[in-house]
Amino acid sequence: MKSPHVFPVVLIILLAIVPCPAQAPQSAASQSAETPEITYHLTVMLPQYRFIDTSGYGGRVGEYDTLQQSLGGDLSLNFVDVPQHLTIKSTIDVMTRDDYESKSRFTLGKWLDLGLENRGFVRHLDDNSYFGASVISPDIVRIDTVPPDSLLGIRRRMNKAYARIQMPSIPVKLFVKGGWQARDGNSQMQYFDMGGSGDPATDQATGCANCHSASQFRTYNYTTRNIAGGAEVTLGKLAKLTYQHEFRSFNDRMQNPRDLYGTSGEIPPVEDIPFNPAGFYVHSVLPRHQTQADSLQVGLAVAHHVTFNSDVSYARTTDLFTSHPQNAFNADATFTWNPVSQLRAVADFHQQNLLNDFAQTFSLSDPTVIYPFGNPSLHRHWAGLKLAYRATRQVDLETYYKRMNITRSNASLWPQISSPDNYDPLFVVPSSFSNIAGVALHVHTEQLWDARAGYEWTGTHAPGYVTDPQTNHRIFGDVTIVPVQWLSFSNDASILVQQSFPAVQRSNHLYVDTTFVTIKPVPRWNIGAGYTYMQDNLRTDMRFMNDSGIGLYTQPLVPYKELDQSFSVHTTYELKQRLALGADFARSLAHSGFRPDLNPAHYPIFPGAVDVAGFNSQQDYAAAFSQALGIASGPVSLMDVPQSIVGSTLDYHLGRGFDGGLRFHYGSYADRIRPNLSGQVRSYTIFMGRIW
Repeated sequence: MKSPHVFPVVLIILLAIVPCPAQAPQSAASQSAETPEITYHLTVMLPQYRFIDTSGYGGRVGEYDTLQQSLGGDLSLNFVDVPQHLTIKSTIDVMTRDDYESKSRFTLGKWLDLGLENRGFVRHLDDNSYFGASVISPDIVRIDTVPPDSLLGIRRRMNKAYARIQMPSIPVKLFVKGGWQARDGNSQMQYFDMGGSGDPATDQATGCANCHSASQFRTYNYTTRNIAGGAEVTLGKLAKLTYQHEFRSFNDRMQNPRDLYGTSGEIPPVEDIPFNPAGFYVHSVLPRHQTQADSLQVGLAVAHHVTFNSDVSYARTTDLFTSHPQNAFNADATFTWNPVSQLRAVADFHQQNLLNDFAQTFSLSDPTVIYPFGNPSLHRHWAGLKLAYRATRQVDLETYYKRMNITRSNASLWPQISSPDNYDPLFVVPSSFSNIAGVALHVHTEQLWDARAGYEWTGTHAPGYVTDPQTNHRIFGDVTIVPVQWLSFSNDASILVQQSFPAVQRSNHLYVDTTFVTIKPVPRWNIGAGYTYMQDNLRTDMRFMNDSGIGLYTQPLVPYKELDQSFSVHTTYELKQRLALGADFARSLAHSGFRPDLNPAHYPIFPGAVDVAGFNSQQDYAAAFSQALGIASGPVSLMDVPQSIVGSTLDYHLGRGFDGGLRFHYGSYADRIRPNLSGQVRSYTIFMGRIW
């Protein structure tokens, strides 16, 4: 990979295009009367070397780290020439060949603006090797091809550039911008299907007679590109118009996974699943596509107390894999009015339209009966009105209202097609709408107080799914106190209550609170501390055994609780402009899980369950069901993951621009439920360079 070597080349190019001021002969008198040259430059060069040590599983604790020892460093240049109206700014930060960031900008007055940005990093993903499929249901065949504790990483590279040119003598500015992104690496893909045992000989003979659960590597290798150009027209202080045309493309170079699928056997009424012969089929396809998009932005200052802003965009996407088109039309408009100094009104309207032309047909176990399916088109519209009134110099009253509408054209094309005879509650409705109303009181002073509190109500009168609540209540408040200049305190809290779900009993209470304190005991010493608390209490019906051939079991109001807390402290201190010290500490605690009823005596008798699943008696089946729920309420849903991060920096200014120091980083991730995912990482970075 050669990406880091691009940055010095870009820097040299930017330096090469800097126009040098003409040096005309000057007399002694003119030299004595000449004003000092107004130029400024700052150059930083700090090479560094990092040592890293990882123990346990490094994928989670080093989620955004390349986990490599590396030679890198920082390089930056800032150059300003006031007489020539010229500026150059360029920064490069290289950790490894895969982890880097650079930004460069060149401006020449108001006439020319060039910019370039590059970013690369690696993200590691969790290896979740435990699924418990055969325990949850004995007829599920589980296949794991990912070795336990595998280090899964996706490398991502992002590059973008832009140029703006002001046309002479006319109020028109032309611009062009583009970008390129790439992702490659491996991740884990888990899926469930009505396939088979994984043995082609057995499955082709029996017609894929088992359910199938699998975990395998998924190789990623794709790029996205975009380039856009347009013009910006400014008509005095009255209007500003911006038009842009953009081309986007997605190109994959991936081997899509292939697995054995097929009809589970017999003609109706035994099972009603899609009818197709047993064989290997490609799935999880990321299709190539291209998009042409046009947009227009309008800003109007109708009067000194009235402004209007709007933008309209239309995009046309073609799927290069299936040739199905997908178009999008979006529009936004905002109208602001200040009739008097105490009153401010804002009205806004938005719409999003996703037009899908995708429809296919399929047959279930009876190939003579054809069903259509496809993606419905979505039309979202919402409009709102906000009013803010200043009652006194310290008190503001605020209120707002919003109405949202969603229409799903051809909603019948998206049923639960995998098993239409089951009790599937996630249906798609043709349309739904909701209303949001809120009120807030804002109290503030010039220095000491700044507090805001309010109430918001949401009513979803026609939910789109059974998981949509009919009513939301939210109480919120935030306060900032600055009693003295060197101390500030802020707190932000909210309580959300959801209730009245349409098809299942469900209630949800969500509590969030964030507190932050900043202290500055002396001018060169800063201390900041933060605390965040989140608790989610959910009680909901849970439905099991949804196959109509076996039975349906609903357990009412299963409790679920999530509790997350995080603490952080940050401090910096500079001693006699020579020694700079910095320290960071963060600790987070996360717990969650649900508790269903595990008593086998409470389960009803399911007609046909014993014969279908192969149990000797109803009691054996109830005991197995209880064990499956125990797995679901334990390793599957339970979470207990404390994390810690410690960082420190020592920076010493040696004089004559030389600078050196040491950075230390420690991270710890402990998974109490899946200990194989626990790990620690430590890194030591030494840097030495010069600033001039």
